[in-house]
Amino acid sequence: MDKCYLFFETLGSKLKIDIILKLRESSFNVNELSNKLNQERSKVSHALKLLLECGFIKVKNKGRERVYSLNEETILPLLSIVEKHVNRYCKVCKRR
Repeated sequence: MDKCYLFFETLGSKLKIDIILKLRESSFNVNELSNKLNQERSKVSHALKLLLECGFIKVKNKGRERVYSLNEETILPLLSIVEKHVNRYCKVCKRR
């Protein structure tokens, strides 16, 4: 399967995008993310697993909890490019 397809497929849900945008603000554990996004912990946990496998996010163990953060090396620049593209070219986004 095409790697580009798999990359974008990983981002293929609102929850995963919401997690990435929330992690752009700060690092959080799964319970904090669940509360902030008003989502079930199991759904957030599953989405985090997929984002982690594709390298969109990182995780650090702090005692008994796992704290998630954004992959700043590649994903922050990617988000900047997406925002620039949307603001400049995306007619669909401007209608919403």
